[in-house]
Amino acid sequence: AHGVIELGDYTLSPSPGFETVQWFIALDGSMCADQASRLGAQQLNLPLALIRNLVDHGFRSGALIDAHHPPSSLRWVNNRGRERMHTDLACVQKHNIDYSNALGLSDAAEIIDHRNNTLIDVVGQGPLARAVYRIGLDSGFQFTQQRSLASFVIFVSNSHPHTFDHENSHLCNLPHLHVATRMDNATIGPLVIPDSSSCFRCAHLHRCDTSPDWMQVDLQWRRQTNSGQSDAILTHYTALHALLIIRHWIDGTALTNTLWSVKLPWPRFDPQNAPPHPLCGCQLHGSTPTATT
Repeated sequence: AHGVIELGDYTLSPSPGFETVQWFIALDGSMCADQASRLGAQQLNLPLALIRNLVDHGFRSGALIDAHHPPSSLRWVNNRGRERMHTDLACVQKHNIDYSNALGLSDAAEIIDHRNNTLIDVVGQGPLARAVYRIGLDSGFQFTQQRSLASFVIFVSNSHPHTFDHENSHLCNLPHLHVATRMDNATIGPLVIPDSSSCFRCAHLHRCDTSPDWMQVDLQWRRQTNSGQSDAILTHYTALHALLIIRHWIDGTALTNTLWSVKLPWPRFDPQNAPPHPLCGCQLHGSTPTATT
């Protein structure tokens, strides 16, 4: 109505004419981006740079996807995965692809395949563990109960958000994340990359530094492992945020050396610094860790 055309959140300037928009809508995947741009410039009698800009914005906004390089996992994902594949590709193109050097749209398919091929082991029971599993399945995550097949482990604690219920979980040699809720509180983290970031023991030692009686309190909470319950919405919200952190890791961004804590009534997961503890020893065989935000 106002002569403005938007592709998602992208406002095109200058706005293309009606015939150009119809040409764009009719793109069917039979040509590569360069071929389509050249043919469109000829058919519409417009500068090639203008058409290339339109196609480029189409990919950046997710309005166009690369039909020549579909994810190979499309062959085996379930119907729900197939139905959301185009949307997932569009979001990856919009947020994950670096267009500064070249389009590299095959990278979008590779990211989707990496997500679909990453198996996650959920350790723990209770409402939060079930929420992580169910929401994860609905969101396209792949799970396994065989540690030898897993690429990532989620440790879910029921006793208290600051207590690590699972004995020797700090010795896990796979990337892993701690998640816990109780009543109106929740904590996520740290996300641990073995030998490269702070670990569960680091978080426990930092807690002991700030609360001298934490060792005794921690033991008391452990005796109440099966009694922990939390607000239902907080449980699902925590599961969602934990899965989002894991998806960032799958996509190549590890949010390490960080804790996220929230409390009702208006939970917001703000990151808190969680560096390695000097007495832990988890860094003896690894490189110097760097926090990623």
